[in-house]
Amino acid sequence: MNEFVVTVNDSKMQVNLPGTGKVKISGKEYTCELLHLSGNAYILRLENKFYNISAESIKNGNYTLIVSGNRFDAVIRTSLQERAGQLLQKSDSAGKLIEVKAPMPGMILKIKKNAGESIAKGETILILEAMKMENDLHSPKAGYIKDIFINEGTAVEKGAALFSIE
Repeated sequence: MNEFVVTVNDSKMQVNLPGTGKVKISGKEYTCELLHLSGNAYILRLENKFYNISAESIKNGNYTLIVSGNRFDAVIRTSLQERAGQLLQKSDSAGKLIEVKAPMPGMILKIKKNAGESIAKGETILILEAMKMENDLHSPKAGYIKDIFINEGTAVEKGAALFSIE
């Protein structure tokens, strides 16, 4: 089952796509069908209502959606990405050394920064593959990378120390 967290106007919804012509939105199941017209244009049938949708990906799961003439800014993340983001937010505290831990078990695919480099809040530090999905792990605060405790190609368990930021 594909599980996502969709945030629109600071309101979060859990969206599950079981792949059977159904969708579950915050626990309520609906019959749905999504038809791709062309480019970024779609028609969504949700129960017996039809919606014209235009979707433009901005970056990092941020989208601008126009649904039947109404504009929405949305953030769409997998449930794993959402949990990882929450864990990183909890570790945010100014002026202190922060040790960022793996939010889930997986494999380190790419390390994008080196020890000693400065980093902006939200900047990608490494990519963790978990359950065949690539998850960008972002810096929870601005500062510099004090240490990186893992290497590319390393398998990590949930809670393993990955890097520290000062």
